[in-house]
Order: sequence, then C-alpha cells, then structure tokens
Amino acid sequence: MNKKKTVLLIDGENILHQSFHRFEKLKSTDGKSSGAIFGFFKSLHMYLTRFEPDEVYISFDNGHSPIRMKLLPNYKGHRKNISVDYESLQSQKAIIMKMLGMLRINYIFDKNNNTVYEGDDFLAYLAIKKFQSEKVILISSDKDFNQLLNKNLRVYNPRKDEMIRVENCKDLFGYHAHETVEYLAMVGDTSDDISGFPGIGPVKARKILDEGRIEKFIAQSKNKEYLKIWRRNEQLIDLFWFVRNIPLEKLPLKSKKKFKYDKFKKICVEYSLSSFLTDQFIEPFKELHHE
Repeated sequence: MNKKKTVLLIDGENILHQSFHRFEKLKSTDGKSSGAIFGFFKSLHMYLTRFEPDEVYISFDNGHSPIRMKLLPNYKGHRKNISVDYESLQSQKAIIMKMLGMLRINYIFDKNNNTVYEGDDFLAYLAIKKFQSEKVILISSDKDFNQLLNKNLRVYNPRKDEMIRVENCKDLFGYHAHETVEYLAMVGDTSDDISGFPGIGPVKARKILDEGRIEKFIAQSKNKEYLKIWRRNEQLIDLFWFVRNIPLEKLPLKSKKKFKYDKFKKICVEYSLSSFLTDQFIEPFKELHHE
C-alpha cells in the first residue's frame, strides 16, 4: 500500500496581503518596497519546515469571477476603497511569482483571465479533483475553506496558528464542516461583501442548523427573500458547486523543473533580503519532491 503524500495547498493572496500589511515599511537599501516578498517567503519557509510536504501548490487571483460578479455586482466591492499602495503590492506579487519559479514551487495564476475561476476555486479544484486521496493541508485564514474539511484535508489558519479539522470545526466555529455553506449563506460574509438573511445573526444561524437543515427553515419562514438570498449565496460560497458545475478546461499551473538558486540569490541581494541567502533557509526548498 502506497503511503499518502503530504500536499500543501496555499492561498497565495491571503499570505501576500498579510505579509504586505505586516511588513509594509520594509525596504531595500536603495528604497524599493520588499515587505510582501520578505513576509511571503518567511512564511513559506516556515510551512515547508513545519509540515514537510511532498508537493506544494500556491494559488493567486487575477480579478474576480465574472459568474460571481453577475450574481452580486458589489462582490468584494469594498476592497476597492481600502487604502493600499496597489502598484507596490502588484509589483511585489510579480517578483514573488518569479522567485517561486526559480525555486521550482508550483503556482497557479490565470494571467490572461482565460477561466472564470478565482484563486480559491483553483485550490478547491485541486482538493476535490486531484488530491482527494492524499493528506492535504490547506493554508489560509479564509473560513470558506472549512467546507472542504474531511478525514484527509485540514485547514491551517496562519493568523491564529490554528489547525482546523473536521473533528474540531464545530468546537471552533459553532457549526460542522458540512454546514459551512449554509451558515455563511445565512449570516453573510463581510470580507466578500455578501449579505446574509435579514434578522439572522450567528446565534440564530447556529440554532437553525442545530434544529435541522436550512431548506426546512426557509420553507417554514414567511420571509420570501430568504429563498432568493439562499440560492444566490449558495453559488457565491459553495466551492463544491462551483468546481462541479463550472468546467475548467486547463489549470493555469506554472511549474518549473530547473532549480535556479543563483537567480533567486540575485533578487534577494537586490531587495536586501540577506536572511534568505543562508543554507538553512534554502534547504527545505531543495528537499521538496518534484514529479
């Protein structure tokens, strides 16, 4: 019997934005912003060291899904108003992806927007279609991913340093993993500008789930808006629905075979990232298995 591989699926946008804000003031000796690059690879090194994966896949966004935008025109709309140096963020993101290629780290980025998938959908696709029989650790602080939890898949929340399993989801969040979509559909998701059921908050939503499924509650409710909101939110939030109903012709996977450490080092020198030039830092990247 073959031993299960350990696969890391990483929400690249999640780690990118956390790194960008945490190390926003970090610059190279000649004044170039480098905080997102530093934080991203510092985190990635920690994940490789801690979880010792056989394979790694990192997913990035390139805009929002037109399917979700059609369902909800203001989907993720508040993010346009957040005060962020967008040019610096995107510039560092491009450098991060270039450096990942030099270290032979698989990453997914739909540069030309050839699909309607977002970064989260690509990770769900890999979890559901490619690695369903392997040991998977999905790294993100996005609670949407709780719906993917099963005996083989865990979610690691880097913000809380917390490992979420199908067995402890109820204790941590107040609902079971298989109830994630129903719960978020009722209470909404402010991070994506998805409104929930009017008059339904976390306490009442958990009570509804404890007493039965959402369809039963909607059928017995006098509020006719609930059914409309449920149908919309299910498609916005349900990653299983998206992957199973929206065909993906080709995964925009960027995979390099050659380890180009010399080029990686040049970028590290350019951005004053001296801590990445040690044998201790680079060793976990060299040890990664590659197909």
